[in-house]
Amino acid sequence: MSSFLMSEAAALVRTVQAITAFILALLLGVVTLRAAEPEPRIVSLKGFEAVEVKSQGFTLPRPMKIHVYAKGGGLRRLVHARPEEPLFAYGWILNATTREVVWQMDGANTKRDWDYRVADQYLDLPAGSYEAYFANHGFGQSFLMAQWTRNIDRRSLASEQAERPRGFLAAFGADRTSLLRHWKEQVVNYGLEIYLPGGNPAEVAAFEAPLRWKNILVSLAATSNGGQWSQAFHIRKPVTLHIYAEGEGSGRRMHDDGWILDARTRARVWEMSMDKAQFAGGARKNRRQVEMVTLPPGDYEAAFVTDDSHSPADWNAAPPCDPGMYGLTLSAPSDVDLAAISLTKPLDWAALAELVRVGNDQDRSAAFTLRAARDVRIYAIAEGSGDGMDDEAWIEDAAGKRVWTMELDRTQPAGGASKNRQADEVVSLPKGTYTLRFRTDDSHAYGHWNSSPPWDPEHYGITVYSGR
Repeated sequence: MSSFLMSEAAALVRTVQAITAFILALLLGVVTLRAAEPEPRIVSLKGFEAVEVKSQGFTLPRPMKIHVYAKGGGLRRLVHARPEEPLFAYGWILNATTREVVWQMDGANTKRDWDYRVADQYLDLPAGSYEAYFANHGFGQSFLMAQWTRNIDRRSLASEQAERPRGFLAAFGADRTSLLRHWKEQVVNYGLEIYLPGGNPAEVAAFEAPLRWKNILVSLAATSNGGQWSQAFHIRKPVTLHIYAEGEGSGRRMHDDGWILDARTRARVWEMSMDKAQFAGGARKNRRQVEMVTLPPGDYEAAFVTDDSHSPADWNAAPPCDPGMYGLTLSAPSDVDLAAISLTKPLDWAALAELVRVGNDQDRSAAFTLRAARDVRIYAIAEGSGDGMDDEAWIEDAAGKRVWTMELDRTQPAGGASKNRQADEVVSLPKGTYTLRFRTDDSHAYGHWNSSPPWDPEHYGITVYSGR
């Protein structure tokens, strides 16, 4: 009975709030509309029931004043809001050329308006191109000292909306289903609009964000979870590339990651790292790495991979401030450099021997022969953690001596769980007969993953390719 009464009380409070808000809207609506009439609108970002992020670009032909009005949401605070207070529905403006934020809603520059946070500001901007964004990744509510938040995954809304409130938190309207219902009531009011006080909107050109800069060579847009994207390219003379990468990382590890390989040696000539990547705005795990890198002539492969969460498919926390550029972008600032680069297909490696799709508790082997000394490429994916490898990969010569061993400190993350490790090396072997070996323990192997699988599960094991 007490739960029923608490639920009824909560519902009554929300009803009173809604009626009061409606009356105030009727009283103040005419004033608000009349105040907005002299200011023509140049940007409108609304309708977040089905999408998390919307954007629109605009170009100011000269220094101009703009009026930004945005309505979002954030958790209630008992004390005065701080600038770093996170919002789950908010807007911002980027300089389209520098990709830096010039304005953003936060806890300090917004005011509480019942369940919303409202920004209403005039900004003086120099001439140039800008991009307006608004994002709503989740929803939350507060009651006294307690807070509840949840991610809003638009991909599963249909099934979630069919669920009924249940459990102890349902009495406070704080279970997942109730939070979803409250979000549906408020999301229709989220959005951002930009007006041009005293100006002519015909002077302001619109464009689709993000603004693409010149001479883009490779664009690996990471649009989904658990994805892999790559592009091979050939360089005919030394060139300098501009690298712009956005991904996800925490602790000492990148989770959504990009790199460039020397296609023939398999060595990484550039990669994202937590040491070099900087905070990219939004959630703390959003990282951005911007660099200029000079590469010698040769064949290369650019790659970007995502794990099982937090991408444009569904941001489970606040997105980065440049969400349309999530992934890896390579460009050549010089036209001369661009002319020396061509996109190609990946090098075609012929397999000499392979042990792949290896399951638990297996000890497999395969022989191969080299008729002359040569370089071979070794590609292995196995489980490793702590101080060593849990699943072992190695190559033996005819006498049973190990000539190559997969060692943890020479591996790279293979995607999925942190214990998924990958080796991709080119080594020189003399003429002779060799045996490829792969041995797994009793857990986490092909077809029996006890944690997230690697990005390339079909090659779980070891493969030796003929060198180039």
